Amino acid sequence: MSLSQLDRENRAVSAFSEWQDSEGRVRRHYESIAEAVERLGPQEMARRWGAAGRQVDFDAFTFYLDPRQYRPAPADWLPRVIPAEHWEVISAGVTQRLKAINRFLLDLYDGEQTIVPPEVVFTSRYFYPEVQGFRPPKGVFVHIYGIDLVHMGEGRYVVLEDNLRIPSGIAYQLKTADMASRLFPEFAQGYDIRPYDIRQGYLDMFRSLCDVESPVCVLLTDGKFGSAFFEHRCLSDLLGIPLVEGADLYVGNDGRVYARTLDRDIAVDLIYRRVEDLEMFLPGLREAYLDRKVVLVNGIGSGAADDKLVFLWAPQMIESYLGETAILEQAKSYNLQDAADRRFVIENLDMLVIKARQGYGGLGVYVMPDLSETHRARVARDIIENPEVFIAQETLDFSDHMVFNDAAGALERRRVDLRVFAIQDGNGNVTVFPGGLTRVALPGGRITNNSSGGLCKPTWVVS
Repeated sequence: MSLSQLDRENRAVSAFSEWQDSEGRVRRHYESIAEAVERLGPQEMARRWGAAGRQVDFDAFTFYLDPRQYRPAPADWLPRVIPAEHWEVISAGVTQRLKAINRFLLDLYDGEQTIVPPEVVFTSRYFYPEVQGFRPPKGVFVHIYGIDLVHMGEGRYVVLEDNLRIPSGIAYQLKTADMASRLFPEFAQGYDIRPYDIRQGYLDMFRSLCDVESPVCVLLTDGKFGSAFFEHRCLSDLLGIPLVEGADLYVGNDGRVYARTLDRDIAVDLIYRRVEDLEMFLPGLREAYLDRKVVLVNGIGSGAADDKLVFLWAPQMIESYLGETAILEQAKSYNLQDAADRRFVIENLDMLVIKARQGYGGLGVYVMPDLSETHRARVARDIIENPEVFIAQETLDFSDHMVFNDAAGALERRRVDLRVFAIQDGNGNVTVFPGGLTRVALPGGRITNNSSGGLCKPTWVVS
């Protein structure tokens, strides 16, 4: 049986397939890839998948799950294709949202914000009272931004979450795209893939935040047992900046941060931090930042807008600060501290998604339609007892894409989301990197995060 026949026999798992239309015909912008898949055939596809798996092992392309186990980063190598006209809307919407959120944070800490109720922001775990009265270098709290989107069909993308503290995944975007281009060159034939330069964008952004021509920059990691250490190592190599742990740095008597080297200690101008609890890794770093002795990317306090409850007010931020209507719609969400919202959620629990306000990586996410009645009852009890801990969102039937099951020699449909990355420099310029990290859910599921077992997939923007 051919791959195309297996393709047509797949049972639909969502309302919209990005790969094929409702009649089972391959969509125009996937025709070249589908033809390449057909030419290669199941045996050659499986052989290539095996070669890719060995390359993943060789390159230590990993995601760390727990204190006992690294695992090779699970990937599917069939590219996701985003048409240029879709991307223009995504890019404009991401730029708009990033600018508005940064303005909100400036008002929250160094002004008077009136959009989000005080009881919401002041109960966020990542609101830092000590940052009040502080304006970050060049007025930028959020330098690197990740936004999670789902495609509802026909170019309609909906925002699920904002990632503002330590957005992760861009190295996985780069690695999957690079490996696909080398190991499966047939897939790219016939496509004009939009290029991008992460390295130059990051380095230009770093320079724009500092008052010296050639700033000393380092990347602060939580070490080789951190879940995203592969990404830390990859970005350090790509950017040409040292990868340091807390023990490699200290705060001097002059309040500046210094890096220990074999020859001498060097003053650090900027820290690209990939850790949350700075004081645990480097005592005194928070004070050095607030005393303007060092630049932190992202700034302390950015997580106040990372809160999934604060998310509800993002459209109002855009309207208030930019005088614009939101380009990207966002998932309908409910504030469980509000009695009317809470009553609605309890009465319609089997239709909703419940999320912990401070959760990440798929942790604390309950897709209620996919849970047992007993499990739903436990979540309902938690909501009633601790409404301030959770939010509720509508359950979206978002798009799916083909993945290749090398064991079965068949294409399968799985739900996919998209994390798009953007940077904002000290001059207020925003760059949205084309493509993003496509994450793939487990069979029949909706949670796509790598830490929850999801795959990642190369993503192209094509003209």
